[in-house]
Amino acid sequence: MKLQAFLFSLLFSSHEAFIVPMTKTTKSVLSMASQEPSIEALREAAAKARQEAERLRQELGQSTTTSKPAAPKIAPKPTVMDVAFAEDQTFDKFGSANLRTFPVGLPMLQSRLNITAAQLGLAESDEDVNLDDFKYATLFVTGGCTLTGIASLAFLPPNVGATVCYLVALIPVLFLAVGSTAPAAIAGAIKTIKGQGGDRDNIISAQERMLRHEAAHFCCGYWCGLPVQEYRVEDGDMCVEFSVAPGTERGEYTSTQVAALTVTALSGVLGEALTFGSVIPGSATQDLLQLEQQVFRRSENFLGAVAQQDLTRWGALTAGLLLRQNKEAYEKIVQAMERKASLRECIELLESS
Repeated sequence: MKLQAFLFSLLFSSHEAFIVPMTKTTKSVLSMASQEPSIEALREAAAKARQEAERLRQELGQSTTTSKPAAPKIAPKPTVMDVAFAEDQTFDKFGSANLRTFPVGLPMLQSRLNITAAQLGLAESDEDVNLDDFKYATLFVTGGCTLTGIASLAFLPPNVGATVCYLVALIPVLFLAVGSTAPAAIAGAIKTIKGQGGDRDNIISAQERMLRHEAAHFCCGYWCGLPVQEYRVEDGDMCVEFSVAPGTERGEYTSTQVAALTVTALSGVLGEALTFGSVIPGSATQDLLQLEQQVFRRSENFLGAVAQQDLTRWGALTAGLLLRQNKEAYEKIVQAMERKASLRECIELLESS
């Protein structure tokens, strides 16, 4: 019994003998040891989540790498060929022209088309009114009036001769006044005296010339791949509009677009010259001015004066050959535009020719 009492007192009388002192270091170790299972569980859960996400991406066909969303693409504006015809409609003649440029001189242009540059309005004609004509007209009027005044004083009675001399002296003054303010009137008078503007030009109406001019624009533009937007044929208002967007981000035309626009711009004067042997005065100048300001200046590649001349002659030659090789189609478009046919009918005529 004494032994049992001794053991009982040894166990419960000094209960602090087996307590381990809890220093700060010991507490941290124990705390970390207690947290290790929870950290491992989180890592395993994250790994499983990544694997699940990878599987879902592969199933959806998406890339695992993040990238910026692509900018939405703007659909191009539909052309008349897209909206006015059925889906199975083909346009074999559209853009069928060969737009490969090459140097063309005036002799080559004249020999291939059997037409001079003066007839096209691309060079000065001997029959046109020039500065020499104005100079000779001024000398003729001044000299004639001087001789007439002297003769009136010599051969007419004094009072009558003096009156006639004063009146004749006013003619050179009026001539110079009209020439400085309205030179076109003097030019018209000179043309009449030189025999221009005869019966043939009067028979060919300006309406018929303008009709063939715009029909040539329509045909050559279509063959060069320029979508036709609309055309108008009314008294005093004839034009063909194309839907052409610049081919570069800077709003400039590519070399192919410049070639197509050059042929189209010069086709009008070719349509007139090949039919009538001449063009409306000023029509070539207007087309060339639009070509230089609206096309050559907006070209992707710089075009100097020599390059512009070469390209202009090449465009005239190409337009003339296109109209000659497709004369039947050209004549059909002239007749269709004369009766104000629809745009769809005109394009169908070109495709069927």
